Amino acid sequence: MFERDGWRCAVPGCSARGNLQDHHLRYRSQGGDNSLDNRIALCVWHHQHGIHDGVVSARGQAPDDIYWKLGVRADGGALLELRGETYVAR
Repeated sequence: MFERDGWRCAVPGCSARGNLQDHHLRYRSQGGDNSLDNRIALCVWHHQHGIHDGVVSARGQAPDDIYWKLGVRADGGALLELRGETYVAR
């Protein structure tokens, strides 16, 4: 998975190559598995402070069909929404 993701954080626009962690798009506690299409590489910052603090959301299937919400607000909206690296108009 790290090799597939180019040894960099999968969040669009992030160039971090160090301190990478394995993230499950669908959490194992919610029925997700360990298949490669359910896992992406994330830098520690985006994993801990983004995903797990609720500011970043990643759903879908790796590597090419991930729906990203960046800058998630309390109402569930986001500052930026992308499918892969393509902007999704709201």
